[in-house]
Formats: sequence, structure tokens, C-alpha cells
Amino acid sequence: MSLYYRILLKFVLTFIGIILISALPALFDGMKLDISSYLSGVGSIASSLVDPKAITYENFQTTYFLFPGIWPLWRYSMILLFVSFFIAFTFALGSTLITMIVTEKIRKIIRAILFIGESIPDIFVIGISIMTAIFIRKHTNLPFFSIASFGDNQIFVIPIIVLTILPTIFFYRIMIYDFEEEISRQYIDVAKSKGLSTYSVLFSHVLRNAVINIFLQSKSIIWFMLSNLLMIEYAFNIDGLMRFMLMHGSVQILAIGLLTMFIPIYMMQASIQIVIEKITGKQVEV
Repeated sequence: MSLYYRILLKFVLTFIGIILISALPALFDGMKLDISSYLSGVGSIASSLVDPKAITYENFQTTYFLFPGIWPLWRYSMILLFVSFFIAFTFALGSTLITMIVTEKIRKIIRAILFIGESIPDIFVIGISIMTAIFIRKHTNLPFFSIASFGDNQIFVIPIIVLTILPTIFFYRIMIYDFEEEISRQYIDVAKSKGLSTYSVLFSHVLRNAVINIFLQSKSIIWFMLSNLLMIEYAFNIDGLMRFMLMHGSVQILAIGLLTMFIPIYMMQASIQIVIEKITGKQVEV
């Protein structure tokens, strides 16, 4: 099966899956299953995808069209998500490269700290971050430490910092494990026996091979970030897509919201998959 066919097939199947999942609220009538209502919901989503500009929602007893008003909300959420993701990856990669240079004793201490960090609940991290932002805002009055969004006043710094913390820890742990596993391989000993320095081995061989596996595991991290994004939008009063979907949770809006998030994320993952397969010649699934 060709690379592009696999990517297209996976896209189509996931697209259909999102539609089926979005209609699930219509499946339940109290404690009973309502199959006819579910099928009606699936049909309603399908028809709305044919003419999405006709989708409406109510807010304070006033009816609005979903498009184009949804795009500013989508753009705000996607900026927070993707900027946080790339900051987390970059910061974790830089920290990993530094960590691999230090002694094994120090790396053991770092691994222990990471284990503790991963056990911290998401809501605790968000709560501590908000309290810290309030303290800094109160004592410094820095404008970029605003802790809530009101009207056209959109905040970015604090939400991005909060959204970045846990993914950075996850990336850091994964990277250290992959780098250490790569260093233990036989070809690294051969490279060192040829007189290559630790830095040359680390950047020329270990980094290139380890990053591939790290990218393969990034999918679970970015979907984890989406769940945190909902909490962050509520915590900082952000008018984002995740919060909008929860407030106006019709099956059509839920499906449109999930699809508009899925498509750019899938495009990024597919691009990574194409690059990896072209470079390595191996079949992978990102």
C-alpha cells in the first residue's frame, strides 16, 4: 500500500469516525439507547457538512450563523495549541541534549524529578500557574501577565506557558529514554572507536535517529494538550473553540469543531510521516 494512499485512507476513516462520535449525544434518551435518534443525528451532521454556512446557534435568545464567526475562535485556540506544542518540543529537545552531556548520576536525579512531575494532576498545574500569574501581575504590573481575556483583549503568554508545562515534561522524558537507548546501540561504539567526539556522536547520529521515534510518539501528546486546552480556556476566560463547542454542544457544532481541529493536526502529522518515510525508507504511522 503506497504512502499517500495510506494517509488518505486514514484521513477518510478518521473523518467518518469523528462524525459518528459527534452524534453520540443523540444516542442516549436518559438511560435508554435511541438508535433512530442517533441515525438522525448522523444524517443531520452529514447534511450540515454539505452546507456548513447554514448552521446556526443561539446565544442569549439570539440566533447566529456559525460561519464565519467560528474562525476567530478556531484561530485563537490553534495558536495556543501549536505554539505551545512547538515550544514544548524545542525546549525539551534542548534540555535533553544538555542532559546527555552530564554524568549518569545527574541523569538519574533528573529521571526521578520527571517521574514526580508526571504524577502532578493537570488541574493542579493550572491552579498553581494562575496563582503565580496573579502574584506576578500584582507586584510587577506587567501587561503580558494578564490572567483573563475580556472582549477583544486576547491573552497569549500565560495560557501558552501553562499549556506548555506538562507536554515539555512528557517530551523530555521520552527524549531522554530514546537518546539513552540510541546511545547503547553498537554503531555508537563503532563511531566512538573511530575517534568521533561525544558531541559529534550526539548530534550526527543519536539526534537524527532518536528524533524520528520522538515524532512518532508526539501524536498522543498533542491530543493530551487538547484536553488541557479546554480547562485553560475556562480558567482564563478565553473565547476559544473548545469552550464554544461545550457551550453550544449541538451535534453539528461538535462535528464541525472537531473536524476543524483534526484537519490541521492531521496535516502536520501526515507531513512528518512523509518526511520520515522518505528519509528512512521505512513504513511508519505517525
